Amino acid sequence: MNVTKNQVDDLNATIKIELEKEDYAGRVEKALKDYQKKVVVNGFRQGKTPMGIVRKMYGKSLLVDEINKVLGETLNKYIAENDLQILGEPLPNETEQKELDLDGEKFEFLYDIALSPEVNVKLSKREKVPYYRIKVDEEMINKQIEGICKSNGAMIDVDTVEGGEYLKGELIELDEQGNAKEDGIRNEDASMSLHYMKDETELKAFMGKKVGEEVKFNALKAYPNKTDFAAMLGVTKEVAEKAGEMYCLIIKEIKRYKDAEVNEELFTKLYGEGAIKDEADFRARVKTDIENQLKGHSEYRFTIDAREKMIKKNEDVVLPEAFLKRWIVAVNENMTMEDVERDFEGYRDEFKWHLVKGALVKEHGVKVEAEDLKKEGRQIAAAQLQQYGLYGLTDQQLDGFADKLLQDEKQRHNLYERALDAKVMDVIRENVKLDEQEIAMADFEKLFQK
Repeated sequence: MNVTKNQVDDLNATIKIELEKEDYAGRVEKALKDYQKKVVVNGFRQGKTPMGIVRKMYGKSLLVDEINKVLGETLNKYIAENDLQILGEPLPNETEQKELDLDGEKFEFLYDIALSPEVNVKLSKREKVPYYRIKVDEEMINKQIEGICKSNGAMIDVDTVEGGEYLKGELIELDEQGNAKEDGIRNEDASMSLHYMKDETELKAFMGKKVGEEVKFNALKAYPNKTDFAAMLGVTKEVAEKAGEMYCLIIKEIKRYKDAEVNEELFTKLYGEGAIKDEADFRARVKTDIENQLKGHSEYRFTIDAREKMIKKNEDVVLPEAFLKRWIVAVNENMTMEDVERDFEGYRDEFKWHLVKGALVKEHGVKVEAEDLKKEGRQIAAAQLQQYGLYGLTDQQLDGFADKLLQDEKQRHNLYERALDAKVMDVIRENVKLDEQEIAMADFEKLFQK
């Protein structure tokens, strides 16, 4: 085997790989023997097909497979051993590549590679990056408390229907005369939510009703979704398709969802006994929780501004654009060169940021440790749980959720990338001057309009 590199220009090179028979023959023979054991050919039992037939039927396809494996391994090894900093991945040369003759024994392959240009990652305290702290106002606190009360409320028994209640009772199918239909559907444990009833006329039929009273209504108009309709009737969707529309509900229970009150019971439920003394203390804690949530927005905006600053520092850096456009099309099945040309300004920034990030990692010895992954996992878990009204959870409480994320390979990779990005941003933060500014949420949102 012979591997050589030809420097085309500062940003482009080709790698030529010349294979001799001994570079691949042994692997092909092993692949043929392995295939012989499992292949099934008419007239022969599995594993008993003569090698001559296997070679004739599958030899060339296995030859191509093994050569491709050798090429991949050789390219990766050559790039690593020669410390070649490349963008994208090697692509088969389109102009000088020799036609592949599978009947021969020597093969020559030519690959194009794009070399990474040097980028400027020098930082100093003379350089400023804005950092926006979002102001928490009374309206935001009130809205958050309203959401907390709604998510921590409970169903209570009430006497009269007012329009948004949850009802339970006996549901009876009616005939055309409004009487109980013989052999009709009867659900003695029916339940329905008036909040989700779709027809105003049918809803009015329930208004003012009490436990023990009857309501006749068109159930299909009230719940036109066939799944909801079938669930209320207590039958399958197939049976519901043939069911009538008119029903009578004999009300057994009326329940209404009542928001939680701002009192000691709520404080204990959210934060533990004795953690919150009174409403003023509660509002202060809610404000702190909002500030902690908004830190994520501030940090996200910082990543945008820091990224833009680093790309701006490298606006004169030239990329191997012709190669990169080819590579983007090659790795995106449904993308055309016209698509890439139209959107390449965005791709250009992505490639430059990739180079900057890699240079910062190398320059500052950035490493991602196991605890960094767990920290990211906790943050994701905390954000998800806050959507369900769960705030102030400790690291120990969040560790179980983080561990589950880390067990998934895809999630683990995402956590690694998040942790790496966070550490790169920490490097920038530590080496520039933060221009801290307090800003109202409305003005903060305007920053993203461009």
